[in-house]
Amino acid sequence: MTDKKIFENSGTNFQSTEEEFHELNTTCQSVEVKPGNSGKRPEVTDKTSHVEYFEELMFGRVNMSPLPKIESLGIVIRFDIVGQNAGSWTIVVEDGILKGRIRNSFNPESQQGNSEPLSEDVVLNPACIFRLDGSTFMSIVRREITPQQAFFEKKVQIEGDMALALKMNVLVNYM
Repeated sequence: MTDKKIFENSGTNFQSTEEEFHELNTTCQSVEVKPGNSGKRPEVTDKTSHVEYFEELMFGRVNMSPLPKIESLGIVIRFDIVGQNAGSWTIVVEDGILKGRIRNSFNPESQQGNSEPLSEDVVLNPACIFRLDGSTFMSIVRREITPQQAFFEKKVQIEGDMALALKMNVLVNYM
């Protein structure tokens, strides 16, 4: 197994092999837009699942938002989605642009709150981890509930820098 090293890119630390780091950097630079929607911000419907959102829509939704980018924003955040179709995604925001999205290869429910990626994964150290179910996540994305409401109703658990996590509600406007 190749040794993992810490790489830094625009203030974001990555623990990976040099090859994994360059592959991540290369694959995460473009905006993913579904065929036929070229140049148009993807829509979120009532039928959109959290998996579809993370895997197919997130880059286009965030990076094609009509809102001005927050150029000073650089952060790594992990979303652990529990319940039906559980999964974990880590996102990298640099200069207000979504630069990377990684689907972590572990089930957040199987680790009972201590979800660590497998040793083969590229390790991104998130400033915040949001743990919630897919329905709550999509309700936040659709603006049916605010992140604050979800937090105070105990629908979202937060690990990491709590003050920073609560400030991240501004990202919802881009989602």
